[in-house]
Amino acid sequence: MIRIGVKSDIDKLVASLSAFDETQLPYTIALALTRTAQDARAEVTAAMPGEFILRRTWILQGIRIKAARKDNLVATVYSRDPFMARQEYGGNKVSMDGGRNIAIPLAARPDPRALIPEELLPANLGRAEYTISKNGNLVTKKGTGGAAFRMVSNGKTYLALRTAAGLKMMYLLVPSAHITPRLNLGEITQRVVRERFAENFLAAAREAMATRRVGGTLRDS
Repeated sequence: MIRIGVKSDIDKLVASLSAFDETQLPYTIALALTRTAQDARAEVTAAMPGEFILRRTWILQGIRIKAARKDNLVATVYSRDPFMARQEYGGNKVSMDGGRNIAIPLAARPDPRALIPEELLPANLGRAEYTISKNGNLVTKKGTGGAAFRMVSNGKTYLALRTAAGLKMMYLLVPSAHITPRLNLGEITQRVVRERFAENFLAAAREAMATRRVGGTLRDS
């Protein structure tokens, strides 16, 4: 987790304000932190199409924020998808189901931006029929047929499919694959904090002063 502190910025900003009631400070900080996190989320998701081939929109929707509160002055920008941590920090990807290898799509994905058809997933490859669970029911679908087998060529192992059109190398099988960091959530968020927090804080301070109650405390709404 990357923590970004803004206390020194807050001290300077408060000193620059006149007629600012410091009882409004927790509300102002929470609002500024939340808006800055929203700005960071927008910039992270805007940058992702340049780094990833996005085959499903839920990857973008998985970038979330947790708003700051007056009693918890922390705003968080995060991905709800655990596998995205590797895209942020890098590392090696290995089989998650106890298998010896992971399958890197080759001919199984004829268009780099397309999803792999169900019948061409490794578990279904070469089957005359395959079964999936849909809405709690088992559904049988027509498979590719043909023969699926492992093939070693030039020291590399492939999952191949023999069809009427000929032999196709569907997947490259490897023990692990190195993932290069490319999400840049931490880097983008730090930049947005530097560029936007002061502006968001001053805007929140103006709103706080405009909505305060005379002789009372700041409205929450």
